[in-house]
Amino acid sequence: MASIVKRGDSPYWWVKFIEQETGQQRFQSTGYRRDDLAATMKAKSLRSELTARELVKKTHNQSERWEAWVEPFLKEHCASPGTLERYLGAWNYLLAYLREEHIAMPCLLTYAKAQGYLAWRTTQKKRSGKTVKRNTAITDMKVLSIVMNEAVKRGYAKTNTCEKLGLRRDKAKEKPSLTDQDITAIRAALKRRPPWMRVSFEIALYTGCRQSETQIAFKDIDFKRKTIRFIEPKGGEQKTYVVELPAPLIPVLLPLKKAGQTHTLKGVPNPLGHIWWEFFSRTMKRPDLCFHCTRVNFVTRHILASTPEPMIRRLVNHSSEMVNRIYQRLGVDDVRNLTPKLRIPRA
Repeated sequence: MASIVKRGDSPYWWVKFIEQETGQQRFQSTGYRRDDLAATMKAKSLRSELTARELVKKTHNQSERWEAWVEPFLKEHCASPGTLERYLGAWNYLLAYLREEHIAMPCLLTYAKAQGYLAWRTTQKKRSGKTVKRNTAITDMKVLSIVMNEAVKRGYAKTNTCEKLGLRRDKAKEKPSLTDQDITAIRAALKRRPPWMRVSFEIALYTGCRQSETQIAFKDIDFKRKTIRFIEPKGGEQKTYVVELPAPLIPVLLPLKKAGQTHTLKGVPNPLGHIWWEFFSRTMKRPDLCFHCTRVNFVTRHILASTPEPMIRRLVNHSSEMVNRIYQRLGVDDVRNLTPKLRIPRA
């Protein structure tokens, strides 16, 4: 059992406890003075917390430890491979933090420690050398909240200490649409890159699908009926949808099928994010662009072509929020000739 003790000439209370991971007895200064009544009460509170941790170590089954159940749960929980990949990637960082904080199982995770992940994650560096963004850390914490919800259901924790943390996301930078000149320059630059990048770009450009959705099995492309079936979009199989196969894609995709490829993309490395970031930021010298601009471009051009909004949503398999945001990005030149069409009585 943990206890608070005096040690030598130190004016502070020290806590004697058993370290969870090693099982060894340790002493640690509480930083609370022995001659201060309020500080002494805080020292006793710390002792109680450490005692509870010791009891958890002794009485809880090892099956409650994160390593024993979280990954199998996420594999069962995630509806699509893309979501699973993102969640497992986030969990790798979350688990590293939890281990560093000696939080071996859900019942040891406090509200304060859950919030502490934000500062921990945003001090790390990405491969590009930039620090991890706040929004990325908050997305990771969404995964932790999902895990904690499951822990509560299993009886591994009394409450989900990650709920309602009150963390506000930073406003994301709006992704621009692509001009005709942008598309021409991107196509020229892609000639010097692996063929799968050009194919991925063309599919997204003409269908508005996400980058992860450009890897399509040829059994889901009907060249006779001219349709493409996206069976693993964001949201999983229940969001499967079919669109028309755009004519410009036929000469791009048909030769690949005749060459014996089973999927549209061949030789794709994993992960992809850094490759496209390097392409736009370093090769193109356009850090303002990203692969998702193809989706914004697809929606924007349909809006300018007067395609009804419900049809646009159907084409990109998305909720109305995205289309509404695109409307707000139309420039003055895009809408310059619309005002004269309004029938408003003159004064």
